[in-house]
Amino acid sequence: MEQRALLAVIISILIIMGFHYWFASHYAPPTKNPQKVTLQKTASKATPAREVLKEPAKKTAIDLSRVKDFTVENEVFRAILTEAGARFKSFELKGYRKYLSKDAPLIQLISAPKEGLPIEIYLASRPETAVYPYRGSRSSSELSLTFEPLFKSPLELVKSFTFLEKSYLFHFMVKIRNEGQKTAKDRLLLRMVASPFSDGTRYVSKGPAYYDGKKVEQLKLKKGLREYAGPLSWVGYEDVYFLMAILPEENLNYRVTFRRLSKETDEIILWTPEFTLGPGEEKVFKFSAYFGPKKMEVLKEVGRGLPQALHFGFFDPVAKPLLWCLKFFNRYVGNYGLAIVLLTVLIRILFWPLNHYSYKSMKKMQEIQPLIKRLREKYKDDPQALNRELMQVYRTYKINPFSGCLPMLIQIPVFFALYKVLLQAIELRHAPFFGWIKDLSAPDRLPIGFDIPYLGGLPVLTILMGLSMYIQQKLSPSSLDPTQARIMLIMPIFFTVLFVNFPSGLVLYWLVNNLLSIAQQVTTNKILQAR
Repeated sequence: MEQRALLAVIISILIIMGFHYWFASHYAPPTKNPQKVTLQKTASKATPAREVLKEPAKKTAIDLSRVKDFTVENEVFRAILTEAGARFKSFELKGYRKYLSKDAPLIQLISAPKEGLPIEIYLASRPETAVYPYRGSRSSSELSLTFEPLFKSPLELVKSFTFLEKSYLFHFMVKIRNEGQKTAKDRLLLRMVASPFSDGTRYVSKGPAYYDGKKVEQLKLKKGLREYAGPLSWVGYEDVYFLMAILPEENLNYRVTFRRLSKETDEIILWTPEFTLGPGEEKVFKFSAYFGPKKMEVLKEVGRGLPQALHFGFFDPVAKPLLWCLKFFNRYVGNYGLAIVLLTVLIRILFWPLNHYSYKSMKKMQEIQPLIKRLREKYKDDPQALNRELMQVYRTYKINPFSGCLPMLIQIPVFFALYKVLLQAIELRHAPFFGWIKDLSAPDRLPIGFDIPYLGGLPVLTILMGLSMYIQQKLSPSSLDPTQARIMLIMPIFFTVLFVNFPSGLVLYWLVNNLLSIAQQVTTNKILQAR
């Protein structure tokens, strides 16, 4: 099988994989093990907390002027909590901006404030208490806050937050006190609403996700509710580069309800196990939360399965070593574009023997094409005889007809793994290369003084990639007839159109890979001609 036919195979696989991710993200099926995990469309009795303050009693009026905000700031984020429900009004990440500009606003993780401010904490029997006013106070540390309820009720919630100096991780505790005269049964609910935090590729899943200790489930919600029940390491909302996750206490079974509120806004409600409190008794629930980037070394510091949030799909075991190599090269060259070039060279060196073997096989196949053509004409009415003669020719000339295809098939996992890395690695977000390429996570566009319809600027790198693919095709040994060869020339055009909106980092990889392929083809042809 020659190289151009293999490119068709790769395109087919790309389409199949793309459809797979699209289908899985839109129509994710329920988990098949109902004894351990249930994830299904179901009705829920939980009522989402409202965004307006309500009076807890007719005789008590809420003075909104008394509701204060508290600012918490450490080295990596700046957050604002409001006494209205002890929720986050703002959570900005200091090291990341919304778009590529020094004056751009910081990434804001409170992305759907009209639908709800995270984290709303309330009782299942009284969802309106999620927005009731509290009286906040700081402890001796500026990074610790405690919120006491302003109004008395049979079950009172006291919420305490503890933040760390250099971490996106923080801890919070909810103390439930039974101030009534009767035994109470209830559940504690934690509600989080979010939409994508930043612009990112549409080829990566965005939305609710959870980790049960064994596998990450990423959900793309539509109508209705979906639920999970069982052990839980974390649950949260993620986009391409950032994550908001709640880490509940371990060794407990939880219930989580997921719902789509609008086009890109999803609701997550975490239900604790049911508790019973007698008069004067209290119950404490402890949680942690991670609001930050999906950066592997940062997620590893947290643990609890959170590194699984950065998942590259089926080829994850191959993708993560490639990401490590990419960061390794960047430590020495200080430019992720150059790191991509070096990684491409390394991959090409590793597969050089296989590619050399593939080119030799294609060259031999090209040389015997006149003989094969005569056999096809001679035995056109006898397929069995034709197959016998072809196999005899292959044995005589010591050719394996599939040997040209096999090396490429071996490299496909590496290609797809690197494809996923270059789409999802936050290290490439807003990372410059040279010249007009200021962001390796964005499409390649050269400003030319006026806007090109659909494109904006000129995709120079993508056009060069298409040209390199055309040259590569012209140099490859061909066993196709002239008509088929002309049809195959569509491939560079197809790839150019396909890649025009891909991140420039991925286009750079493909361009460098093509140039190295051309160099190897020229070298191999010279070696074969010299023999």
